[in-house]
Amino acid sequence: MDLNEKTNVPKKNLTDADFYEQACAYFYYHAGQRTTMINYFIAVFGALLTMYGALISSYSIACMLIAVFMGIVSVLFYLIDVRNKFDVKKSENVIRQIEHDYEMDVPRGNYPYGVFSNESHIFDYYDRNERKKRKKEYKELCRLQKQVARGVAESSLLDQKVEEFIGDNKTVSAHEILQCLNQPTIVHLSSSIRLLYWLCATISVFAFGFALFLTIIA
Repeated sequence: MDLNEKTNVPKKNLTDADFYEQACAYFYYHAGQRTTMINYFIAVFGALLTMYGALISSYSIACMLIAVFMGIVSVLFYLIDVRNKFDVKKSENVIRQIEHDYEMDVPRGNYPYGVFSNESHIFDYYDRNERKKRKKEYKELCRLQKQVARGVAESSLLDQKVEEFIGDNKTVSAHEILQCLNQPTIVHLSSSIRLLYWLCATISVFAFGFALFLTIIA
């Protein structure tokens, strides 16, 4: 028997619908886990902060330990959120790519039907690395687009600048760039979540310092 011959191997008949369903399930799981962990963090940190406030006047040394634990909890939950965010973004990218392949991100009646394509900035996804390298040029396009919207500049000038921006890179069309320029940039929730964790970590440091001060002067 030929060792290279494959036996008992199931037929691979996966479709885009299978990948889409799998990516959606992956997204739902990790997005739900991310929300759950935030709720747990608020509950735990709030309980620790309440305990700290109740004991600070009489048990400053115990409050120092509570403050340390508050800081550890903040960092641990932040690291868990970083992991969940990574998994969520990976599944979003797969879903957006399928939506793009089926032209669900192309507006029909000024509205793109792709759920994830409609949610975020298209040019951010399709050419993120290139945009980072040419951030100044893209900002100039944004400024010119606003001038066109106000009637200060001609739309033909914007079209010309977009073509110059694309150059030999044909992975992104002029239509996609113009569409993104007309879309308001969405402020992602991730920034607010990150701020929450680091704010709580900072509170923990100040709480520890205040408890240490009371211990020294006692």
